Amino acid sequence: MLKPYVYVACEKVIVAKDDVASLINLFSKIIFTVPAGTEIPRNAVGPREWSVFSIWDPEPGDENREYVLCTEVLYPDKSQFAQTFRHRIPIQPNKRAQMAVNIIGFPLGQPGEHTIRTWIELENERVFGPIEFGIGLEIVRLKEAQQPPA
Repeated sequence: MLKPYVYVACEKVIVAKDDVASLINLFSKIIFTVPAGTEIPRNAVGPREWSVFSIWDPEPGDENREYVLCTEVLYPDKSQFAQTFRHRIPIQPNKRAQMAVNIIGFPLGQPGEHTIRTWIELENERVFGPIEFGIGLEIVRLKEAQQPPA
């Protein structure tokens, strides 16, 4: 059974020809600045690409199984953002499996802790997890500029 080795969120994952991954801008909190008085819909999405990166240690025989990595993002109120991302895990004998789930857009409508949840399925049955971590969202509202005296 696969075991997690690394599980993080970052801005970008670059995988070199030798399969070594570089993680750019690891994060656990996003600060979103808006003008004073700006209304933000609860389902607002910011145009930010980001990734959930994981590395998994296989056991002998795992390379013969069709594991699927499932990842979902939950708003602070625990409702789901977007669909569940599902990717087949390419497993090779005696080699860690690396997975980058690339997500376009970050949910900006609910400040607070967003949950990133991942689990593994085999033949549509959950066989590991879920494991999860949080990404905080803080919304900072700029104060209105002082009007000069007339």
